[in-house]
Amino acid sequence: MPRVLISESHEDVRRLLVRMLTRLGHEPVVVRIAEPEQLLGADVLIVEPATPLSTVLAQAACLVDPSLPLICASVSDPPAELAKLGVVFTAALVKPFTTEQLDAAIGQCLRGDQGADAHRAPRREDRAA
Repeated sequence: MPRVLISESHEDVRRLLVRMLTRLGHEPVVVRIAEPEQLLGADVLIVEPATPLSTVLAQAACLVDPSLPLICASVSDPPAELAKLGVVFTAALVKPFTTEQLDAAIGQCLRGDQGADAHRAPRREDRAA
């Protein structure tokens, strides 16, 4: 069961994401300030980058585990400033989005599909020993 971290500032949206992910067969984990172990044990991180705390979490995730796929779930496209800081999203969802769109974004992340401009390190399990 893939572990999906959720960084969302709105409680109602967090609850909705937890329900959607559970129905899709994933293990949702809500985080405000993630421990490095949480980031290393996650398969995907969903971030609403509208708050400074979420922006810092996205940056920390890229530092702790550059191979961790990030999904931007926001009312607009990912902020260009984050790309300048080295935060590249594997997928982006514009709110409101459907369960099917969320499932497709997570599938893209788990398969390792990258957008044309994404530059991520290989996932931990894809690295040579």
